[in-house]
Amino acid sequence: MTRHSKNNTSNPIFTYHERQNVRDFNPLRQRLGADSMRKCEQCWLCLSTAVKPVCTPAGYVFCKECILKCCARQLDEQKKEIEQWKCHLADSELRKAEERELSRECKKRHLIENGVFGISSVRGSKSRAVDLSTDSCSSISALSDSNFWVAGAPERRPGDKSVDKASSHCSRPKKGLKCPISGKPLRVKDLVDINPDIDRDSENGVSWLCSVSHQPILHHNVLLDRTTGKLILRRYVQVYDPGVDGQFIALIPGGTGFAAHNGVLANKYRPSML
Repeated sequence: MTRHSKNNTSNPIFTYHERQNVRDFNPLRQRLGADSMRKCEQCWLCLSTAVKPVCTPAGYVFCKECILKCCARQLDEQKKEIEQWKCHLADSELRKAEERELSRECKKRHLIENGVFGISSVRGSKSRAVDLSTDSCSSISALSDSNFWVAGAPERRPGDKSVDKASSHCSRPKKGLKCPISGKPLRVKDLVDINPDIDRDSENGVSWLCSVSHQPILHHNVLLDRTTGKLILRRYVQVYDPGVDGQFIALIPGGTGFAAHNGVLANKYRPSML
């Protein structure tokens, strides 16, 4: 236990109360209200009422323009990654060629020195110089890899044994689109158009209606019919598993301000203080 002092800044550590009052450190926790929750008819990217709404097989609703722009951006990033991968391969091949040429020159120099002076005739400084030259040629790559102060040396962490494998072999970037929310593979042709019944006289703005009961869809479980694009509340459809039946897609329901329905506590991690 540390010594008590009248001066609060003389303590070597921070107390729990002091750490909680510091705003630049420690995780932040905020309880989200109902206004921060996404509604069923809102896009997951722009967070506004979806225009020409489409749905992914996982049940995420997007504006058609938003998801297409996101896919185009992913394709551009993949092209850049492929170009960087090709440049990396070219640099690695050039580096290997230089290393082979350097080792060949070292062997030639070693043979010339041994042929001129002989193996057993000269002992001393000259033979030692030959050994040092060959050793220096073989240790150039090891020196540049192990010492971070050498120019052109790759970054290495303590105990990291996979740097050599990663530097010598770089895998080709994977192609294919991904859902921006779930990260699952996505194809443009898998997007399903939504043709909902709209209630424009709602107090909260535009809201979607169930095609069977004409009730507003707030936070209820709703299914999307692939063939017609209509929305039906789950309780009106006798389907055991919508994912097995290819006719319906279970949409991600809208959020509420109640903790029993979804998570209302947002956390942001930041480095802690001692």
